[in-house]
Formats: sequence, structure tokens, C-alpha cells
Amino acid sequence: MKMLKFKKGLAGTLIHIWLIISVIICLVPILWMLSAAFSDVPHIGRVPIIPNITELSLTNFEEIFTYRSRSGQMFPDYIRSFLVTLAVATISTTLVVIFSSLVGFAVTRFRFRAKKPALLLMMGLQMFPGFMGMIALFIIFRVFGWLNNPFFLALIYVAGAIPFNTFIVRGFMRNVPKSLDEAAAIDGATNLQILVKIIVPLAAPIMGFIAVNAFMGPWMDYILPSILMPNNETVAMWLFRMNAPDTQPHEPMWFMAGALFVTVPIMIVQIYMQKYVTYGLTAGAEKG
Repeated sequence: MKMLKFKKGLAGTLIHIWLIISVIICLVPILWMLSAAFSDVPHIGRVPIIPNITELSLTNFEEIFTYRSRSGQMFPDYIRSFLVTLAVATISTTLVVIFSSLVGFAVTRFRFRAKKPALLLMMGLQMFPGFMGMIALFIIFRVFGWLNNPFFLALIYVAGAIPFNTFIVRGFMRNVPKSLDEAAAIDGATNLQILVKIIVPLAAPIMGFIAVNAFMGPWMDYILPSILMPNNETVAMWLFRMNAPDTQPHEPMWFMAGALFVTVPIMIVQIYMQKYVTYGLTAGAEKG
């Protein structure tokens, strides 16, 4: 009996030690980024892992919010790239949620020809990585004059996200009883009204998941914007330029400050959508 208790206590101790080590491994890079962003040291190699509260500085943030690579620019480089990325993320998130809900509703509630082959085709397209189409996308954008246009870049994100999100929405909407649709139709509701007023509120959790994923994508993507918007920087392109040794200005400390600030909109969306998702999960349990 004592040996069994000893083994359980040892196992619990080892698990807690492993969890503590894992947390430390995850927190050290974040602490170092915070320390570098708020430090005023000339070289990133001199940045301590744990920041000294008495030596915190906003110099790096002041630099990225005021630096202009060309005279006469309306916005500083970082602010401009931030606004461009925000526009792309907002457009793509809005359109992804709208079209994913429409397509998911159509394949769930209606019967039409080639429905199954269309779903299989969308599933098959997910097997091919997006890198395979980048050369073709660049040629299309150059021929039609769409290069450096945030709106058309957002459309690429939308087109790439719809197939995967359609299956997610379809799986969720199949659990919504069709009797709700029929009752609303008897009361004179159109298909669009049924979708907007009945299905979408019930599918709020999955819509929140889709919106968060769609919003985060453009903030972290470098390759596609660098090909389709070479002269119109996004935040990821700006961060790469600050950290690349063969570019000017080469400012790793600005990179840390910019990387820290770019987490602000993502955190806001995460916090807001988490509350929305929680509401959507619990609203169905309330008695009307």
C-alpha cells in the first residue's frame, strides 16, 4: 500500500516538474521579446531574458511609429503596413464567414445535381499545398494589373479558406434540426432569412472559430504577400525586412517591438470572439 502511494506521488511529482519545464520553455522567448521591445540597448545580444523594470524604454516603439523610408509618405512604414494587413484581414474574415455560411447552408439544406462531386472536388483541392499555385497567381495578377492591391490579395485568402470551412460549417449545420427551417418557412421566412435569423445564431461557435482563423492568417503570412504585393508591404513583410541582415534598415530591436505590437489586434479578436463563442455554446440551453 505504501509502495503504491509512493509510486503515485512520484508520478505526480514528475508530471508537475515536466509541466513547469514546459511552461518555462514557452515563456522564455516571450519574456525575451518583451525585454527586447522595451529595451534601449544598442545590440540585441545584450538584451536580458528578464527585463529590468527600472530600465524600460519606449524608444523602439517611437522609432517604428515615426520611421519613414521615403520622404513625403503619409504614414510611417510600420503604420502603413499595419493598416494594409488590417484591411486584408478584415476583408478576408468578412467574406470567408459570409461565403462559408452560404455554401455550408446550400450543401446541407438543398439537393442539386453534382452536389457530391463538388464536395469531393473541394476535398481533393485541400490535398494540394497553396505553394503550387503561386506562380500562376503571380502571372494572373500581373496580367490583370492586380499586383499590390490588398483587396485582390484578400480574395485569394477567401478562395483558399472556403473549401475547408465549408466542411466545418456543413458538419455543424447538419446537427441543426430541419424542423426549425420548416417552421420558419410556414411563417413566411425566405431561405436567406432562415439562414441569417435561425441557422447562423445557432452556429455562432463555429462561425467564431472560422472568423478567428481567417483573421489570423494574413498577419502571419509572408510568402504570398511578398509575391503578390511586392511594393505594398504587410506587417510580415515589414518584420522580415527589419530582421534581414542584407536590408536597410537592419533593426532587430524594431523587429521585436513590431512583433509585440502586432499581437494587439489578434488578442483583441481572440478575447472578443471567445466571449461570443461561449455565448453561442450556452445560448441553446436557455429556455425561451
